Amino acid sequence: MLHVTAHIGGLQDRSLHNQLLSLDIAYDKLEPLATYMLAMLARQGSELAGHLRDYPRWSGSLWDLVARAIAQVLYPNQAVPPSAKPDRRCAYAQRICVAVEAEELSGRGRLLANAEIAQIEGQRGFYRAVLSEDILGERTAEFAYGSKRMDYADFVMRAICWALFGQDTLGPRPKLVLPQTITVDGVDCFDVQGLAEPARTGFMRYLARKYPTQTPAAMARADDYVAFLYNKG
Repeated sequence: MLHVTAHIGGLQDRSLHNQLLSLDIAYDKLEPLATYMLAMLARQGSELAGHLRDYPRWSGSLWDLVARAIAQVLYPNQAVPPSAKPDRRCAYAQRICVAVEAEELSGRGRLLANAEIAQIEGQRGFYRAVLSEDILGERTAEFAYGSKRMDYADFVMRAICWALFGQDTLGPRPKLVLPQTITVDGVDCFDVQGLAEPARTGFMRYLARKYPTQTPAAMARADDYVAFLYNKG
């Protein structure tokens, strides 16, 4: 399960006391095209729930998954509307952070991605977002958000959309990453380096766990890739 939280202030200062919202993203159907159960709770408000269906695993940014989960909860089964342009009366936030953690058996979360979104000095309703994640690295964006009421879930989703797509609404869904295979000695294999990220790194980590004593090979078995797409890790 992924646990997403947003907080007032910087990442190093996050705590339950300054938490603005939480979002849990858990498997309902663990398949290459997965279905996720969603549960979101704002600091002031009731819990919202939903499902994100047929999402391709290991095929895009973690932030893409987070943005689509938020959109499905806030705008279920409909297009995300454009955001309002800022004016002197719009709501604003000075600085917030977002953490995306993987739930561990120990109960402690492993940080997979984080973001900081800060108001540009002297410009009400204008922000700079810096998003980082484990495999795909860092992205930045500057954007405007002019809602008269600060909806932090919507605000985070817009920041992600600007960083990933250069617009305030969602772009195209990622497509499932499937390798081109060749047959070697009767076995379907593929070139691992030919995989797009984040599938390549995710698959290599999976192989390292499954075959800890083996040296990584340039060619991998297609059935190992299928097993990887069905693996919870």
